[in-house]
Amino acid sequence: MGGLTGQNDGVRKKTVRRKLREAIGGSDLVRIDRVSRPSQTVEGFVVSVGKRWVLIQQTMDGGFFDGHVAIRISEVRRVREDSSFESAFARTRPEWPPTQPRSGRNVELDTTAGLFASLASRGQLFGIERNKKYDATWIGVLDEVAPPWLYMREVRPDATWHEEPRGYRLRTITLALVGTHYLQGLTSIAEPAPAAS
Repeated sequence: MGGLTGQNDGVRKKTVRRKLREAIGGSDLVRIDRVSRPSQTVEGFVVSVGKRWVLIQQTMDGGFFDGHVAIRISEVRRVREDSSFESAFARTRPEWPPTQPRSGRNVELDTTAGLFASLASRGQLFGIERNKKYDATWIGVLDEVAPPWLYMREVRPDATWHEEPRGYRLRTITLALVGTHYLQGLTSIAEPAPAAS
């Protein structure tokens, strides 16, 4: 029985990777079902695919653009094409066509350490989600990437800062967010992060 499950899992991973690659540069958004958060779907346009991560220019309800999300490929359970009006609406937005988060600099998607070194600009808020942890997003600014750890200086929901950086094992991170409307709003209210001690 275990061999059959492993074989099916291997087929699923190949299918997921193929569908993600086929969606790069496409004009229709995709809906991505996740392994660790079955009730949550990530929606958007596939920008690029690496060995370990996929980069999506995310959309929110209605087809409005909402920052970028990087998802660990092993976290992707299923990729579905969108059949609603939202793809057509997204193509009318000034952000069209989907791009990298910062023009001229590709996000590194082959390693997790490389992902954070290239995705999170100094002083820019980003969020992470972790495998096998309660449904939460940890938000802060990058302090250091020192494999096997990611250190971030976190901001609370009330826009106040934790005093010391916190470390998270890179292998536990399943998703990263930058440039979302939530992060933009929090950035506008929070004071700058405290200086490293």
